[in-house]
Parts: sequence; structure tokens; C-alpha cells
Amino acid sequence: MKNLSKSFTFLFVAVFLIISANQSFAQRTIHNSIEGIWVGKLEIPGAATLRIGIIVKEDGSAELNIIDQATGNIPIDEVSYLGDGVTFILNKLGITIKGRVNADKDAIESEFMQRDRKFALHLSLVDELPKLIRPQTPKAPFGYTSREVEIENKKANITLQGTLTLPKSKTKVPAVILLTGSGQQGRDQDIAGHKPFWVIADYLSENGIAVLRMDDRGIGGSTGDFNRSTTGDFASDALAAVAYLKKCEGIDLNHIGLLGHSEGGSTAAIAACQSNDVKFIISLSGGIVNFGSIVIQQISDRLKLQNVPEENIELEMQWRRTLYEIVREPIDSSAAAEKMWHAYRILPENDIKAMNWPEGRMNHMVSQLLSPWWRYILSLDVISLYKKITCPALLLYGSKDMQVNAKENYALMEEAIKPNKKSNITIQIIEGVNHLYQTAGTGSEYEYVQIEETISPEVLKLISEWIINDTN
Repeated sequence: MKNLSKSFTFLFVAVFLIISANQSFAQRTIHNSIEGIWVGKLEIPGAATLRIGIIVKEDGSAELNIIDQATGNIPIDEVSYLGDGVTFILNKLGITIKGRVNADKDAIESEFMQRDRKFALHLSLVDELPKLIRPQTPKAPFGYTSREVEIENKKANITLQGTLTLPKSKTKVPAVILLTGSGQQGRDQDIAGHKPFWVIADYLSENGIAVLRMDDRGIGGSTGDFNRSTTGDFASDALAAVAYLKKCEGIDLNHIGLLGHSEGGSTAAIAACQSNDVKFIISLSGGIVNFGSIVIQQISDRLKLQNVPEENIELEMQWRRTLYEIVREPIDSSAAAEKMWHAYRILPENDIKAMNWPEGRMNHMVSQLLSPWWRYILSLDVISLYKKITCPALLLYGSKDMQVNAKENYALMEEAIKPNKKSNITIQIIEGVNHLYQTAGTGSEYEYVQIEETISPEVLKLISEWIINDTN
């Protein structure tokens, strides 16, 4: 979801703002004598334990690496060292780490501060940063061919680049196009150091299925304006990819389908309603419940982790429902903005304080919700799409998914298709897996990086066998 899965790159509101490691910051440093790599564990009560790395360079500059959020090295804005005291400041993230170096200069007892939260952090001098182990990331030799492709979406006047993996087969093979979840992502759908779409493509192509995975609009080799695009636009990209595969040698034209993760599940459903060329769809944790309700549940869960009083959480959730209802109205954006601001102006002052919702935050929220993507997704009726779909559809949910509730979405979908006795739709809850289909402990987003498995082998097998057997 708009990860919120728009980046499933995920956002941990409770603790950190995840940012790209390649963003640059102006560094202001004071030369110090603690050059080296420092690593410690940050204990977040009721949430997670995160490994933190600080790399201090010879010139006194430094970088922060939140290892268990796969941030990469983030330049630190200010480094100061006076006596045995050291301070690291990242202005944009609101992070300050302040501590004292021991006499042997191999440990720093410090305090990690972000916004109004403080955590003890013991840092030790080490030889290298811990590495994230990803055993399922594909490695050569491969039992299939792989080639770079370029797909033209004439309707949108954009070009999409991607990778097509083709089984070595003397007969025509089924093919599937992978559709990413919320947020701008590359063809491998990199998340938390994992490359789930590459893992899926590798497994399926090793088992006789061609796979096309693409960079989203405006990233990698693809053109287009991602920020002005909607889920409907992404469905248009999916159909352009279908048209491309229909011209490829070795592809079974009667067996081309779409596999979407999270928002990508909705993208697949939209595309299937628009073209009979889509012969099957697979939705991995695609929301059936309205997107606004999913977001409200996610934010509510995160606020609970921060020990926000229950009455304040309910107050904010009701306020968000009010805003979402305005966004769904068939009025232009200027009229919607006016209605949202009117609703805000009449809020009691105590409610504004309880929700911590100053005018600056309101201004940001209005701008966000009036973007094309938000207006489209909040008004999208996914159930109506599935009522129209006639091709085979497989809907999977993880029992430990904390972003898209499995039981709620399963029940809603089952109830919707029951009157029409739609036998083309298969719904299944996979026990023990999270939103990424990793075998999980709690299902928390904090686990995504810490779990070495990229995707459950059982899920990979299920998908492969369904494409080959159940869609014929």
C-alpha cells in the first residue's frame, strides 16, 4: 500500500523517517579522533530492536546506517568531539546522538534522540558493519535466458524498461507481468534489502513461466511522471506490457496474466476489467477493503505502539474519515480543499491539540490528499472490479500481515462473490507469513529487514503450480 506499500518502502512513523541513502546533506564537521565503525542496538519498547551503525571517517565526517531498516549510509550533518564527549546531528531526520567515549576508545555510551523520544544506545568499535543476509537473491548460473526490454505505452506517451526472463523451452510458455505495490519502485521491488520480484521471477522462470518485471514510471529506465499518476494509469502500463508480450516469440498468447503485490493487486484487477487479453490475475495482499480504511487501521496500530491515549487515536481516526469522505466527493480539487479547510476551522482547539494537528500539518495533508493518486485510490471500489472479472483470479493473504488484514479482506471478498457463485475466483490465507510473504514471527514491519527469507518457498510453489495447472 502507499507505504504508506507511496513507498512500501515503508515508513516507521513511530521511530524513524526512512530516506534514500543517496540523498545529500551539507556536512559540518569538527575533526575528531574516533575514526572507525561503531555499532550498537537500539531497544524500542514494544516495537523492535534495531542495529545502528555510525561510520566516522579520517576527515572527521560521519555517516549513520540504520542497519535493520536497510537505509544505507546517511551523511551526518554535524559531528562535534570535545574531550571524551561526542555528538552526531542529522537535522532533517531530527536525530541527535550524544555520548561519551570510554578511556580505551572502543565504546561510546550514548543517548539516541529523535523528536521527543529518547533511547539508550551502547556503541562498540567493530571491524565492519553487519551484513544483511539474503540467501534467496538469485545467483548465476540460471536455467533461463534474461534480456532487457523496452515497452511503449502509446496512450500515456511513455516508455517502460524492464527485464524479461524466458524459460529454455521448445514449446510456448505462459507469461506473467509483475506489478509493484504502492510507492515508486524499480523492477525488483527492492524492500528492506530484499528483491522479492527478482526472487519470484527467478523461481517462476526456472519452472517454465516467462516473467516480465518493469521499473515504475519515472524510475530506473522508465519515463513518465510517477507523482501525477494513479492506479488506473499503472493499469494502463500493465496493458502495454501485455501487448508487448503478445508480440514476443515463445509466449503462449492464451496464457498471459498479471501478478500484483499490495496496490498492484488492484492494478491487476483494473487491467483485467479493461481487456480480455489478461487471461489470469494473482493478487498478493491486494486490498478489498477501501484504501482509506486500510490506512486508518495502519495509522491506528502505529499510534498504539507509541502509547497514544485511545481517545486521542479515535479522535484522529474520525478526523481522517472526515477528510477522506470529502476527497471522495465528485467535486474539483479547489472545492475539496475549501471544504477540508472549513472542517478544520471549526474543529475545537482541544481536538487540534490532542491530535497534534497544527496548520502546517493540515496544509501538508490537504496537498497530499488532493494528489491524483490519493483521489483515485480513495474512490476505488475494488469489489465491483472482481464482480466484473471473468478470468481466473487467485487472491492470497498472509495471516500475519499487519498492513492488509487477511481475515477482514477474505471475508469481504467471499461475501461479495457468493451471490454470483463466481467459481473463477480463489481466495486463500497463507498461515504464518507477513505482508511480504516472509515466514514471520509477529508480522511487524520492523521484521522485514531482520528476516533473511525474502519470500516463503511454499508461496512460490503455490503461485507457480496455480499458473501452470489451475489457469489452463
